[in-house]
Amino acid sequence: MTEEHGALLEIVSKLEQAWNNGDSVAWTAQFAGDADLIHILGQFFHGSRDIEHVHRTIFDTIYKGSHHRLQVEKMRFLQPHVAVVFIRANLRWYLNGKEQNIEARPTLVVEKNPAGEWKIAVFQNTMISTPAVPKPADTLTQAHPFKGDSPAS
Repeated sequence: MTEEHGALLEIVSKLEQAWNNGDSVAWTAQFAGDADLIHILGQFFHGSRDIEHVHRTIFDTIYKGSHHRLQVEKMRFLQPHVAVVFIRANLRWYLNGKEQNIEARPTLVVEKNPAGEWKIAVFQNTMISTPAVPKPADTLTQAHPFKGDSPAS
């Protein structure tokens, strides 16, 4: 493992630890000041101030006491100073006293800044939907929300 791989794994570890401690400041410390974040429900946030604010809010409310497990699935270096990190995430939280679990795949674009620090520039979180049983192509076409005319045979 290279030094760069280790630095990226450390970012993910710090994100997990910050989440599990409910620490929005430590969570946001892993992001560049002008970072962009799209959370699991699709809302967009720009800049570390907004990212910290939304995480402080959720750590104090809906995700208070939640537990996040983050596992790096793959790292891809696009350039020596830019990498994409694919993560598998499991979030355990409680709603009205009942345990809830969310599986997601966050994708991070991480940049090495001029000071030599790796910071998250883009964070996109995508919920994993329940896998469907494979169906014949014609039934998938009929069930697809954007039904179009089939090309003529």
